[in-house]
Amino acid sequence: MSTPPETPSPRSLAREAAGLLLVVAGVLVTLVALRAVHPVLSTSVAAASTFAVFRFWAPPRSRVSRLSAYAISVIVAAAAVGCAFAYFPPMGWVEVGAGISAMGVWLASEGA
Repeated sequence: MSTPPETPSPRSLAREAAGLLLVVAGVLVTLVALRAVHPVLSTSVAAASTFAVFRFWAPPRSRVSRLSAYAISVIVAAAAVGCAFAYFPPMGWVEVGAGISAMGVWLASEGA
């Protein structure tokens, strides 16, 4: 026989909310610092982070949220590739090749 789940206390909810705010603030500070170092690096990290968040941390459940997640991911990835082409075109081609390779790995794996 299983026990019913406990109702979270206001203190634990506040602690979780504060933790999530700290995570968001830390990511924002990191992206701003990376932007100061180099725009291509910051947009590439933002693209990778966006894919990871939507895939593992908060996968979309409804059709609207799934389409929104895809749209955000495509916009961030396009910004990363566009920024790479603007600063150093061979790096842009490296990102395009990496994207094509990642798509091939995804199709060849059980994820497709």
